[in-house]
Amino acid sequence: MQLHAASIGEAVQRENFDALIQSVFDSAVNLRLADEDRLITMLISDHYELPQGIRLATKNLSLQSLAIGHQAASRGGMLRFDSSPLSIDLRGAQIWRCRVRDLNMDMSLPTIQKAWSTALNFLTKGQRLKSTEIIADDLFQIDTGSALSQRMSRPVMGLIAAAEQFDIKGSIHAAEKMIGLGPGVTPSGDDILIGFLAGLWSMAGQNQTQLSFIRSFGNEIIQIAKQTSEISRTYLYHAAHGQFSSSLSTLAEAISTGNGVEQATQEVMRVGHSSGMDSVTGLLVGLSVWNFPSPLRPSPKLGEGTGVRIMR
Repeated sequence: MQLHAASIGEAVQRENFDALIQSVFDSAVNLRLADEDRLITMLISDHYELPQGIRLATKNLSLQSLAIGHQAASRGGMLRFDSSPLSIDLRGAQIWRCRVRDLNMDMSLPTIQKAWSTALNFLTKGQRLKSTEIIADDLFQIDTGSALSQRMSRPVMGLIAAAEQFDIKGSIHAAEKMIGLGPGVTPSGDDILIGFLAGLWSMAGQNQTQLSFIRSFGNEIIQIAKQTSEISRTYLYHAAHGQFSSSLSTLAEAISTGNGVEQATQEVMRVGHSSGMDSVTGLLVGLSVWNFPSPLRPSPKLGEGTGVRIMR
C-alpha cells in the first residue's frame, strides 16, 4: 500500500535516512534515526503537526503491521518498512514550520495579559474537572495539591526566578529537578519545560540577551534530557530549537493576538491524558518572565524565588 504524506515537519530530514521502529501506537509510529538521539514521528491526523512529524491524512489506516525494532529507510523520497507493505511518498508534501519564534510577544499589553488570564482560567478549570495531578494554581503555592504538584512547585518557582535574572546555572538547577518527574511517556516535568521554552521563544523576537539565554538554556536542557524517555528527549530537543507542535504554537499565536484563546487552549488540552495540560501550564509560566507588570512574579515575602503571586 502506497500513501502520500500530507505534510512534513521542518525538522525532518529531506535527504535519505535510515531508522528503526521505536514504538507503535494507534495513530503514530516513532522512528529512531540511525546514530542520532532523536525520533521522527509518522502520525495519522487531519491537522496535528509536529516539527519531527510526517503527517498522513488518511483515515482508517492501521499501523499495527509495523513492528518495533524493524528497519525503515527513506530513499529518493519514498519511506519503506521491512515489516510491512506500507510505503509513504514524501515527495511534494507541504513543509510545516512552527511560527513561535516569529511572535515577538509583548506581555505588557493589556490584550495579551487578558488572553493569558483567559488561558489560565480555562486550563485550571479543565485540570480540576479531570482531577489531574498537576493543577497550575497549585504550582505557585508551597505544599499545596497532589504529591507531584508539591514536588514540582519549588523547581517551577525557582525556574521563573532564575530566568528573570538570566541565570543559566540556577535555571538548569531547577530544570534538573523537573526532568523525568511524573508518570507517562512524556512526564509532567518534561511537558512543563517544553511549554516553558515555548513561552520564552514566543517573546524573544530579536532581543539578543533573551535569545542568548534561551540558546544556552536549551543546550543544557538537551544534555540533561538524557535522564528522561527517548520520546521526551525528542520533544525537548526541538523545543530547545524553538520548534513545537501545531497545537501549542497555535495557542501561543492566539495569546499574542487575543483571539480564539479558549478554543486553542482546549485543543492543546486534548493531547494525551494530561500532557497537553502540562505543556499549557509551562507555556503560561514561560510567558510570565521578562515582563513588567507580569502575570506571575516571585513573591518578595517568601524570598529566593520560592513563591509566586498570580495576577488576574
